[in-house]
Amino acid sequence: MDEYSGYIKRQVASRLHHPDGRVETTREPAVWTLAHHGYRGNGRLDVWVYPTKAEALREGANLAMACGMGEDDQARSDFGRGHWQKVLDRYEATHPETHLLRIQTAFLQPAE
Repeated sequence: MDEYSGYIKRQVASRLHHPDGRVETTREPAVWTLAHHGYRGNGRLDVWVYPTKAEALREGANLAMACGMGEDDQARSDFGRGHWQKVLDRYEATHPETHLLRIQTAFLQPAE
């Protein structure tokens, strides 16, 4: 795991809120992923892995701009301000349901 330690980090996997106000947080090993499904690739889902959420968001916004959002005034404005998540949200809002451009954590499964 050492050679991937820059990518694999313990992320919040769950939070259990008790009636008495206590909160139990569980963290598990995970990576940040950028997933894209669009016009090209014959229905292919492409997934990239990044060491941080910030990097995944920035690269996702770059991909959105390359996938046509550079023509969208709101997306250009958000991109110029570094509001990466807003660019991704705009991509999904302006494209068909079959498209996605999303950042999320992918939790690693223990070896059997």
